Amino acid sequence: MRRVLFSLCLLAFSWEAWAHEGTPKNQKPTQAKRDLDRARKSLDAAKKDLAARGRYSCCTKPSCDLCARTNGSCACAKNVAAGRGSCGECYAGWKAGRGSVKGVSAKSVELLTADHQGCAMSASAAPGDGSPSPELKQAVDALLDAKKTLVAEKRYACCIRGGCGQCAHEGSCPCGSDLATGKKGVCGECLDGWKSGKGAFPGIDPGDVQLAAMEPMADGMGGPGGGASSGMYSSGTSQVPRAAPMDMLHRQAGAWSLMLSGEFFGVYTDQTGPRGRDKIFSTNWLMGSAGRKLGPGTLTVRTMLSLEPATITGERYPLLFGAGETAHGIPIINGQHPHDFFMELAAAYQLPLGERTALNFYGGPRGEPALGPPAYPHRISASEDPVAVISHHLQDSTHIATNVATAGITHRALTFEVSGFHGREPDEQRWGIEGGAINSISSRLTVTPTARWSGQFSIGRINQREATHPLRPTLRTTASITYVRPLSAGHWATSLIWGRDNDLSYTQLPPGQGPREVQFIEARPRPLHIVSVPTRIPRQIYNSFLAESTLRRGKNWVWGRAENTDKDSTLLYQEAPFVLLVDEQRYARVQAYTAGYERELPSLTSLLSTGIGAQVTLFRAPANLSPVYGSFPVGVQLFVKVRTGRRAN
Repeated sequence: MRRVLFSLCLLAFSWEAWAHEGTPKNQKPTQAKRDLDRARKSLDAAKKDLAARGRYSCCTKPSCDLCARTNGSCACAKNVAAGRGSCGECYAGWKAGRGSVKGVSAKSVELLTADHQGCAMSASAAPGDGSPSPELKQAVDALLDAKKTLVAEKRYACCIRGGCGQCAHEGSCPCGSDLATGKKGVCGECLDGWKSGKGAFPGIDPGDVQLAAMEPMADGMGGPGGGASSGMYSSGTSQVPRAAPMDMLHRQAGAWSLMLSGEFFGVYTDQTGPRGRDKIFSTNWLMGSAGRKLGPGTLTVRTMLSLEPATITGERYPLLFGAGETAHGIPIINGQHPHDFFMELAAAYQLPLGERTALNFYGGPRGEPALGPPAYPHRISASEDPVAVISHHLQDSTHIATNVATAGITHRALTFEVSGFHGREPDEQRWGIEGGAINSISSRLTVTPTARWSGQFSIGRINQREATHPLRPTLRTTASITYVRPLSAGHWATSLIWGRDNDLSYTQLPPGQGPREVQFIEARPRPLHIVSVPTRIPRQIYNSFLAESTLRRGKNWVWGRAENTDKDSTLLYQEAPFVLLVDEQRYARVQAYTAGYERELPSLTSLLSTGIGAQVTLFRAPANLSPVYGSFPVGVQLFVKVRTGRRAN
């Protein structure tokens, strides 16, 4: 165990030497930070003043800096609306899903260099309206001082005369070194500079210089077909809008593009009512990926690890009305199980068939089949909530399935996939990986019409899903929609999810008469389900509905979640061996309403973001459960958060 912990810590800290666009990074904090902060503050003040005077109207969120520095004004929004195009920095923003002009498709936006984006002076303009403001001059001077420092620290190698400001504000510019080594992709501002004749390298045709393409892992998990879709993978095969910010560290190592992301929540929870409990625990995960071109397509290998088997004692943490899987051979009631140490061990291969069409293949001993919405730990709309949803086992519980094989096709905004996988949920041995033949099947249709929207509809038959009822098959159906809106200093993300489990009829056989796998389970010293005669279980249907939204403004996070979900009769009982004898019946529908707030804390490194927050959940128990739980029990969580990277929007 100590070796595992040491290895994970070493892996995390080794990324200290990796940086933006794969450029080796100086491990020491940059001495340019003070000048960069001064430039940012002055530039924001200058843009606010220009906007108040009607001389700054950008077309992306966050707004660009290039036009303000180049012209002292910006008409990108007007020019984009008229079909003339945007400046280079805004052009890159549109391709990243940050466009803000209604009715304009990102695909239709072209490049119109910054020197053509100045606002014309009106006849009624006051004297001095066209001259640079003191704030703008201060910003330009501070940025120049910062560039000098970054060059001296060997963090800044730009490819246009004067150097771009876009990369300078990130503290690292690889555009010049990329061009020198044969790569033609640069940042949006450098692309603008080359197209306007400011290229600093002789012998390079400005027409060959392009916007830096997404590396296989550069946007988190890549997009289906490497750009054939407006979505990107958040985990397994589930897609989120490309406009969703991703917290990651990445670098280029030869032909490989490497990525590391993760988060750690330290949580104290307390829940009221007769069934409420309190506990200190941690929810966490660490995900690593490596991608490269292989033949005509792109190969990506991925792993996701969690230390929850060590940081959640007793094999569960308190969560009123939560249920699913077992702890110490007994069904978990009013709790959530830890994730396995191995949450994902899989590989994906994307084979383009044209500019907008691609074949997608995915599989491995542990992974996510094409069933359900993005899992709650990886949904941008749930990013700051440290605990599980109570409808997890009706929506996205298959995100750590065993022996997964998926094939799909993407054409423009549509992705259709089919998966085979082993349906049994992970057992209580959280440090290993279970075996089992592929015995379940699912399919999913994902739609990503723009970089801000994604939706999915999926259906699958999960055989032998529960250890407590090892023969029972389940037909799961889900649908979801996610919307992400970039803001000038943050983002707003919302998801709507429906999940339904139809527990199909089956005959529960006595021990020794079922399939070999079931015989083995029922022959254990502590049997998981005991019946003396064949039992016909009637069809049971469970529905769940969820709405959640998270807003980030600067250093402040606010979020909310509402759940309405069916629960079975085991909620009437305490966790005890006799519950194994209970044939689960749909019994009640419960609600949970959550509101939370978090404040980002100062960080010593750009590789990590930290925060402290709290949330409260009001549960509503129906009349047939209120004698057991109380009518309105309450849950509270206090937490600290550590996450890789800092979100730029």
